[in-house]
Amino acid sequence: MQDPILAFDAEDSIPELFPLRQFESAVTPEFTAAHADAPATLPSGGDFHNVFPIHDGSGDVAVILGDVAGHGEEQTAQADHMCELLSDCLAIGMSPADTLTAVNAMVEPDPNFPVFGTVFAGTIEANTGKLTYASGGHEPALIAEPVTAAPPVVAELEGTGPPVGAFPPSIASFDQHEAHLASGSTLLVYSDGVSEVRTADKHRDWFGLDRLKTILAELAALPPRRLVSELMQRVTQFCRGRFHDDVSILAVRRQTSGRRRK
Repeated sequence: MQDPILAFDAEDSIPELFPLRQFESAVTPEFTAAHADAPATLPSGGDFHNVFPIHDGSGDVAVILGDVAGHGEEQTAQADHMCELLSDCLAIGMSPADTLTAVNAMVEPDPNFPVFGTVFAGTIEANTGKLTYASGGHEPALIAEPVTAAPPVVAELEGTGPPVGAFPPSIASFDQHEAHLASGSTLLVYSDGVSEVRTADKHRDWFGLDRLKTILAELAALPPRRLVSELMQRVTQFCRGRFHDDVSILAVRRQTSGRRRK
């Protein structure tokens, strides 16, 4: 599996109400990724992610974000294992749907893997921006278009299948979908700890997908690390730092032609 993305100190600090971790990396000259997460249970959680170049000389990248059921040390070990299996499959050129199918077949009958996980797995072509993806019960990923119109357009990606590891291979089926990531666009993938967070007052309002899309449109012009940092602040303020589930946000930006590194 690819080395973890290096940590950095954010310029704008998040209120220290939970153990926030932030990461950023120039994955390839065409793509930059930023990630932030906060486990619900110290010191670790069940969310996992990976973004890495596919080593075939194409410049294409693979994107993974998942959420193993539950929190704690056991879930962290299971999350690491599932992430490694998914990464290995995508790294050798398997399609996202075939990757979810293969990993489901490995973990579902395994007595040492008693849990299941929701997963988003995709690949993005460097030359065209074509996103090929499959979802195993995961929250719908979003694409924020370049800020060329007011307001910016945020598209919700369709399609989902069963959680990975929840059903036997004979009945688990994962569909594959395609979308387009234009130059300057941002792919946002997140765990349900974001969309399902609730206010602490008696009305218990949900953060929800519509609110997330509105905020993403507002933040779309920010660099990825500032985007995930600001989004984490908004989520934290919404629930006053009272998280009951792991929270994970991943932004992948396809660079505009003029900003790609030589």
